Amino acid sequence: MIERITILGGSSVYTPELVLSIISRNLNVKEVVLFGQEGRKLELVANFCQRLMKKSGFPAIVTASTDVREAVAGAKYILNHIRVGGMQARMRDEMLPPKHGMVGDENLGAGGFSNAMRTLPVIFEMAEQIEAVNPDATFINLTNPMGIVVEGLINYTNLNVVGVCDLPGTYTRKIARVLQENVESLKFDYVGLNHLGWIQDVKLDKHSCMSHLLEKLESQSEEGFDYELIELFRMIPTRHTGIFFHRAEVLKKQKACSRFRAEVLHDAEKRILKLYEDEHLNEVPDLTRQRNAVWYEETILPLIEAMEDDSEHDVILCVRNDGCIRDLPDNSSVEIPTKVSNKGVVPRKVGSLPRFLRGVFLAAKESDRLTVEAVRHRSKEYALQALTINPFVPSLEIAKSYLDRIIKDEQIELH
Repeated sequence: MIERITILGGSSVYTPELVLSIISRNLNVKEVVLFGQEGRKLELVANFCQRLMKKSGFPAIVTASTDVREAVAGAKYILNHIRVGGMQARMRDEMLPPKHGMVGDENLGAGGFSNAMRTLPVIFEMAEQIEAVNPDATFINLTNPMGIVVEGLINYTNLNVVGVCDLPGTYTRKIARVLQENVESLKFDYVGLNHLGWIQDVKLDKHSCMSHLLEKLESQSEEGFDYELIELFRMIPTRHTGIFFHRAEVLKKQKACSRFRAEVLHDAEKRILKLYEDEHLNEVPDLTRQRNAVWYEETILPLIEAMEDDSEHDVILCVRNDGCIRDLPDNSSVEIPTKVSNKGVVPRKVGSLPRFLRGVFLAAKESDRLTVEAVRHRSKEYALQALTINPFVPSLEIAKSYLDRIIKDEQIELH
């Protein structure tokens, strides 16, 4: 029995999808605590989640808390789900970089940097309180920018941290369908940083079926695969990875975009909260489901189940490197295959990076490191260095202009 699972950022209007996944998978948990800021939003989401539990007859209870220490005390798993600044902040991360000639994204490049500068101080403050009351909990990070957040936590806290993203699992399942095999029967040679991941090889019964997979992909059109990159490198990138290799095209589309993804989600969020005000609503409305938040059912719950199981499960996670990728520092965060069970998380040794990725990954990880240091030391010099060497940032002049703008917009104190 899991006594308590705590969701940091539990006032998200999509948290009910997590509760539904707990119910549908019959997770053996007694209490789910939703931590959030004081206000009507947390109350509405928590009450709706409790109605879902009651309707299903599921024995767990849902409680709300605005006190971090109270919320995490006794929790076996803490899911970090917070979005500092809300959806409006994500809108800035997506919409401001294109005005400076850069791709806008909350995870990568300039947008990921501004997200980290806003988010890390809050995460570090929460981590300090968690360490004080519940240092043995497993901290599962979902908050973006994933790679930088995990890197900050593994270097400056003693928490037991893993990061999880739905993209690796999405692509392993896609590949299993192409090969007409059960995903559990396949072994994936995956190497990456968060949102910059590549599948190098796929094995069935210890034999590579990569050539067969590439032939099948050449003969059929499957949504979500970047066929140009696959043909060029004979490896399979996840969806966000292609942003780096198509920067000019992506930027052109963003500049012509009439409505960014964050704007759509922000509008939907307001309408969903209106629906949750109905005290008779006891099923997830279609508007909530339209986001297709499958990561709870297909990624988060399977990870927790694996962590509760005696047997080992293959899961691709964002973890401390510790020599798993030879070319990168031990204390950097990487996204790699791991073995997960109730005995813990054991990362798999990946070896050296493909040579064409080495330069990009080294620059990205140094940018991440400097971003964390900029937050820790409130250093404008580190911040500018982090932006200038980021693979998505084209020049020092643009880095300076963008940094000055976000210092003003985000009210960041640097010296």
